[in-house]
Amino acid sequence: MTGGSSGGPWFLSFNEGTGSGVQNSVNSFRYVFLGLLDPGWMFGPYFGADAQNLYNTAQAA
Repeated sequence: MTGGSSGGPWFLSFNEGTGSGVQNSVNSFRYVFLGLLDPGWMFGPYFGADAQNLYNTAQAA
């Protein structure tokens, strides 16, 4: 992927018909390994229980 893809969502169980799913990460960075840049590999943080709790707290506020 190229510049500008950062922040794009990663979904689990995404339903194209309804547009719903569980977001579990975002595009964050890619590695250059041994001088080779593979644009097919993006990395991002995993949204676990702490992120879910933060979301739930914000929704309840």
